[in-house]
Amino acid sequence: MRIRDLILPEDKVFFVLFREMAEKITEASTTLNEITHELPDGTEKSHKVRQIEHLGDEITKKIYEQLNESLITPLEPDEIARLAPALDDVLDKIDWVTHQLCNYGIPETNDVLKEYSYLIQLSATEITHALDTLATLKDPEGVKTHTLEISRLYNLSTELLSRAILELFKTKDLLMIIKLKDIYEGMAKVMEKCNDVGHALNDIAMSHT
Repeated sequence: MRIRDLILPEDKVFFVLFREMAEKITEASTTLNEITHELPDGTEKSHKVRQIEHLGDEITKKIYEQLNESLITPLEPDEIARLAPALDDVLDKIDWVTHQLCNYGIPETNDVLKEYSYLIQLSATEITHALDTLATLKDPEGVKTHTLEISRLYNLSTELLSRAILELFKTKDLLMIIKLKDIYEGMAKVMEKCNDVGHALNDIAMSHT
């Protein structure tokens, strides 16, 4: 037990706020998945993702405000300062790729869009589970299990991008090639940010063993 733990009770509000961010990420990823299955319909749902992203910004702001006000925190301040923007980045990238998908006027969906959005949704679920496990500060191996799954999903997404780009260049619609390549790379960026969250969570969990 650290000396500071004997002085003041730990402020659990950070885990509440992190959980709220995870819920927003899950909600946004679910909406993205719905859109990819409903194209060319469903594009009006992009406004819902933008609203979720704004709410996420407010939660991130609260985290920093709380960090400045708290005398004691359940995690080290630098750990909180690393995790908060990492979660926010995931939400930002989901918002960005959702608007790419809708603004480009994609006439119909395809298997790559569906698979990518599903991988994003699965990653969001693993982030939520990892945060819930981290909140106990008693099960670093449990956190690691979820972060390893996030890493596995990320690796699957990189393989998917390689295959998708190769198939894309076999088509003859140059404009659609440009649009879909941009969207695929945007989805790849979401997965990269999810993986960054996984690394942050794993490092934090291991530092509290």
